[in-house]
Amino acid sequence: MVSLIGNVNIVLHTHLPWVKKAGKWPFGEEWLYQAIFDSYIPLTQTFLQLRDEGYPFKFTINVTPVLGEMLLDEYLQQGFVDYAKNFIKSLETDETDVPSELKDFWLSMAKDRLNFYESIERDILGVWGELQEQNYLSLITSGATHGFLPLLGRDETVDLQVKTGMLFHMGAFGKKPRGFWLPECAYRPRAYHVAGGNVVLRPGMEEFLERYGVQYTFLDSKPFENYVSPEPWMTGKSSQYNLFQPYLINTSNVAGFPRHDLLCSQVWSGDFGYPGDGNYMEFHKKSSYSGARFWKITSKNADFKDKKPYNPLDALKTVGGHARHYAGRIVNELADYYSASHKEGIVTLTFDTELFGHWWFEGPKFLEFLVKEMAETPVAWCSGEDYLNKRDVDAKFDLGETSWGEGGHYKVWFNPGVEWMWPQIYSAENATFDALKMAGANADDKKIKQLMRELLLLTASDWQFLITTGGAVDYAKERFNFHLENVKDLSDALLNKKPFSDERLNDLQDRDSLFYFLSPELVELG
Repeated sequence: MVSLIGNVNIVLHTHLPWVKKAGKWPFGEEWLYQAIFDSYIPLTQTFLQLRDEGYPFKFTINVTPVLGEMLLDEYLQQGFVDYAKNFIKSLETDETDVPSELKDFWLSMAKDRLNFYESIERDILGVWGELQEQNYLSLITSGATHGFLPLLGRDETVDLQVKTGMLFHMGAFGKKPRGFWLPECAYRPRAYHVAGGNVVLRPGMEEFLERYGVQYTFLDSKPFENYVSPEPWMTGKSSQYNLFQPYLINTSNVAGFPRHDLLCSQVWSGDFGYPGDGNYMEFHKKSSYSGARFWKITSKNADFKDKKPYNPLDALKTVGGHARHYAGRIVNELADYYSASHKEGIVTLTFDTELFGHWWFEGPKFLEFLVKEMAETPVAWCSGEDYLNKRDVDAKFDLGETSWGEGGHYKVWFNPGVEWMWPQIYSAENATFDALKMAGANADDKKIKQLMRELLLLTASDWQFLITTGGAVDYAKERFNFHLENVKDLSDALLNKKPFSDERLNDLQDRDSLFYFLSPELVELG
């Protein structure tokens, strides 16, 4: 038996904003349907295939509660089925001038994925739960709607995001999660500086996690490397910490696993990573008839007209080589650490789930081949809880503000393009909790619950992200203002006895129907 030199934990962060009845294309429900078709189905098929072939593996999957609610929603499940059927029909009549084998490739794949979805009774989370029970997956949770927790104005809102995330996960999977994905890997400590130079004293993020028994989370690597933040109000450190072990965050018992950014970028970067290879499928060029992607990247500098037809066999050979190369890099990194420290390290690799299949078509096949390559190495698969079950964490880290956004700080979510949103959020938080406090035991249950839902949706980090990155600027502003107006009007109705029509309330309950268990009792008002 080969002695181990280390461990690897691949973490798939699975999140989308709430899109039910909030547009279809180009922004809205089709984001979810594309993610199911491109990523969640082929990844699930890959997990089951590896299990059935007898390969050991252990992936960690964070399912954000807002996405989990959408995957369980019958309206959206049927919406995906309709989307897939329409896609199949469009493929059957696609007149794009490409080899017929490519059209057959897409048509066969589309039918297979729809049939698989129906065969599991549309229950992706159910299959993931079974794989967790069989010790192939480790499922963790996150903030209810993926709110950017460090910048939220009130502790009650942070607490509600965390508590709701824990409750959803326990309801969906029947067990309490030991791990928690901090949205955007965003962290702030108890005493922290804010833009403008003021120091504010509030509980650190780890204190909210510890309150609900969370044992570990994941953090960006920059604070653990020789890195100094470009922002004077952010805490930067130049240190000798390594990326191959977890650290207790500040004075808590919550362990933070730092991601290995260099190894991660080898997988996600289209500029110098694997996904930019010319044999892989071109994401941006699509058939005008069906939307299928019949072309390969060919060259990063090639015009659309010069893109060559995709060749599945060439892509398969390429992804096999890349998986072999990546397995070697993981082993080498862990071997170097083992040689220097005489300890088994753990390399933590965190990715957006949608990278595998949606953004990088060959991604699920890459993970399959990687598992098979890793089976021949002295490295074991290891989740956060597996690691904590075997070892005590005695290293501590005095962590300052950080995120996995650009530069390791907050500017994606706090910059001149989105600063106007935060005073609105703070006002909405105050109005919500004033309404809850005044209503007390006499609260109109339906209005209160919907008010809490709308506040959670308003505080999602997606709206700032979509504006800053330019992905869907007008859509994000419209969604933000929609939820903001709902919070204002619902809180006004409760605080000032203003009218709020039953028709509008019923519409909101149908449209924003997540987290049925919300209740004023979940909030501890100061």
